[in-house]
Amino acid sequence: MKKFLKILVPILFFSTLVLLGCILYKDYGIPWDESIQTQIGALNYRYLFRGDHALLSFSDRFYGAIFEVPLLWASSRFSIPRHLAIFLIFVFGVILFFFLGKRIFHSSWWGLLGAVALAVSPRIFSDAFYNSKDIPFLVAAIAAICTLVVLSDALTRKKPWWMFVAITVLNAGASAVFISTRVAGVMILPLALLLLLLKTLESPSTWKRNLAILSAYLALTIGLTILFWPILWRNPWKEFVSAFSMMSKYPFSRPVLYEGKYFLPENLPWHYLPVWIGITTPVIVLAGILPCLIGWIGNIISVIKSKEKVQTLISSASEISIWFVVIGWLVIPIAAIYLFHSVLYDGWRQMFFIYPVIVLISLRGLIFLYHWMERIPLHLNVIRIIAGSVLLLGLIEPAWFMVRYHPYENVYFNVFAGDPTTLRQRFEMDYWGLSYKQGIDFILTNDSSKNIKIFVSDPPGLDYINSGLTSGNKSRLIPVKDPDDANYFVSVFRWHPANYDYPNEFYSISVRGEKIMVVYHLR
Repeated sequence: MKKFLKILVPILFFSTLVLLGCILYKDYGIPWDESIQTQIGALNYRYLFRGDHALLSFSDRFYGAIFEVPLLWASSRFSIPRHLAIFLIFVFGVILFFFLGKRIFHSSWWGLLGAVALAVSPRIFSDAFYNSKDIPFLVAAIAAICTLVVLSDALTRKKPWWMFVAITVLNAGASAVFISTRVAGVMILPLALLLLLLKTLESPSTWKRNLAILSAYLALTIGLTILFWPILWRNPWKEFVSAFSMMSKYPFSRPVLYEGKYFLPENLPWHYLPVWIGITTPVIVLAGILPCLIGWIGNIISVIKSKEKVQTLISSASEISIWFVVIGWLVIPIAAIYLFHSVLYDGWRQMFFIYPVIVLISLRGLIFLYHWMERIPLHLNVIRIIAGSVLLLGLIEPAWFMVRYHPYENVYFNVFAGDPTTLRQRFEMDYWGLSYKQGIDFILTNDSSKNIKIFVSDPPGLDYINSGLTSGNKSRLIPVKDPDDANYFVSVFRWHPANYDYPNEFYSISVRGEKIMVVYHLR
């Protein structure tokens, strides 16, 4: 029965995710970057199949198209909605993360808990429907690390040569997808080198085999990266260096609201990233980090004190190698942010690909806590009930927010963010501009005029009018450039956190008492 449940419950969870995606994808508006992303896909497609060289002079040509071209193809050829297709990519990543967690913790239930924690993180869940930059990159990171773990296991168990070939090809393919999605994916190369080095130290006699695998892996990864990233075809090394140079310091010049002040991106305080992670990650995930660190410190001390240090390390060398890779997944990109003074904005969405590591570290800490609880003189079933209740309550908090405030999960903040009614004055809220959809839909539903002049304060509002409406509704709206000429003024408060002076509020959206979008009836 237990084996059956270990198979059935994950299948039910992933099926539920797919079903939710099919139901909810229509609820999200057009995000700020969608028109640019679809243009990237279209230019790469024309470059690939029609010989059109417009891509080579496009300002955003260094964004990878490994996901954008298939998204364009799925939409045009099979009429699969773009937002649904992005979410299905995310579900694939959640499934991979389940298997990664299952392998690392040697438990289907802990692996499933990790997958649930990933999916029930409101900002990640919301972005999974429309963010075709950061969510596919997150999925590619999971895939690349998963294949590295598979390689680690193969090296430990001394598989036949043909299996090493297959795994190396798979690993190189996943790594190439990771790198060609965004140049920061190059971090996978030192992680692969680290893993093979640790495996060689674990078993020095295998150095020739490991060197051959590393050589093949690097050659395949480089070749496949060039294949998957069309902008590199003209001059691989020059274009890659240009991509790395531009993307490590992306030229974003607009001010960023942080802790109630506006900063230029290059002048943001060093704590911008950790603070954003701390105030937008569900508390149950944060709760496991400190116990994990304490547990690891305890393990290190016990190994140092052990009389059989070498034997202790050798017996757990394989697991240590994997955790070195996982920690590298977190440390390398964060170190690169500070080393290259990389630009961050829109919260920490550019770093979403490290979130799975945070979940894994948290799970490790929660496991430490659970084992500590087992020492309490209580019946094991009582301990399990207590632990299960705490986990359930911890997951209910973000899940309830997602249900209560759908489809505005992208403005989730946890209790550490402080007073929710002042968040708009302190941090970016609907920076994607998604809620323009609901504001514009409300106008169309409640104003029967054939011609409605509308002013929207940001491009996502115009994008929704141009590509999110039916032709009939679109023809009723006349976008104007001056509020004085408009019947309605619509804003999501980006770069304008204060209230507007217009007296006639027609409609607004509030999340935990803070308005994130407003419509004013001007005349």
